[in-house]
Amino acid sequence: MAGIIVGGIVLVLALLIAWTWARGTQAKAELAAKYPPPGQMVDAGGYRLHINCQGIPVPGRPTVVMEGGNAESCLTWALVQPEVAKFTRVCTYDRAGLGWSERSPRPRAATNIVEELRTLLTTAGVEPPYVLVGHSIGGMFVRLYAHRYPEQVAGMVFVDAAHEEQYMRFPVSLQRLQQQSLTMMARVMRLLKMLNSVGFLALLADKLGRTWPTPIPDPVRAAYLGVACSDTRFFETAIDESVSVEENLAAVRAARIDTLGHLPLVVLSAPDQFAGIEKHLSARDAEQLRAVTEELQAELAALSSSGKRVIVRNSGHYIQVEQPKAVIDAIREVVEAAQH
Repeated sequence: MAGIIVGGIVLVLALLIAWTWARGTQAKAELAAKYPPPGQMVDAGGYRLHINCQGIPVPGRPTVVMEGGNAESCLTWALVQPEVAKFTRVCTYDRAGLGWSERSPRPRAATNIVEELRTLLTTAGVEPPYVLVGHSIGGMFVRLYAHRYPEQVAGMVFVDAAHEEQYMRFPVSLQRLQQQSLTMMARVMRLLKMLNSVGFLALLADKLGRTWPTPIPDPVRAAYLGVACSDTRFFETAIDESVSVEENLAAVRAARIDTLGHLPLVVLSAPDQFAGIEKHLSARDAEQLRAVTEELQAELAALSSSGKRVIVRNSGHYIQVEQPKAVIDAIREVVEAAQH
């Protein structure tokens, strides 16, 4: 009798998995059709990357190119790009495996990301000079781009950008928390990847769109989740990027990018970016964290003799979502300083 019961349970589970897979496969196809790429898909050498350019090129004005943070879609710039497009051409893109972009066979190393961006811009016909805008770890990617191809870069904007020595100089307690956070993110993404391999998340995409903890602004939240749930590539890439963070910090340190010359530069800093973390630290460590963060952001501004730092109040880490006007104003300032 026990064997019959167990066999029945196994059969029911198998049928449930088969039904979920069939319905999930259909749901993923429906999401892909519902949310087509807003820009163009460009061959980057055997795989395609998504780039979305808006605005009409203005003679003498550089094109703005935006680089997102860890595991971020181009949609994080949804509140900024349309406004920037009113005064110059502006391009956002999805790194390989994120958003609409296909996976790359190469590791998510900073050097590979920079070369993929260069290939994408060249193939898509987006001609320099560029004003590069980088959020979080994306700030390090654009710095490395400017270091390798200085003749292409006319100015830069850092949006609460990462610093290559932050893990080395933050309090040890925070270093542990951040490492735990990255490890936890990788574990969560592995679980989500497994669930979506049978289409489970695709079946719940509409509900997730109302509850998913993402910095993507409301106007494009549904599209972001729809694209993420239409495939497993987002979850795979989020894992790869998360486990590559320390390696990429080391790559920028090794490059010794100690100056950007006289390049127009605005550094936007959010003093409240660690507000939620400080409660997990001792008073001494919280004070050290604030002091080190101030030092790191000031050092980024000092990379250029024309560097300027702007403290953005009432904003967390995602300034482009919480205070988009600050980002728009900074980009306008750098574009005007860089035009010829």
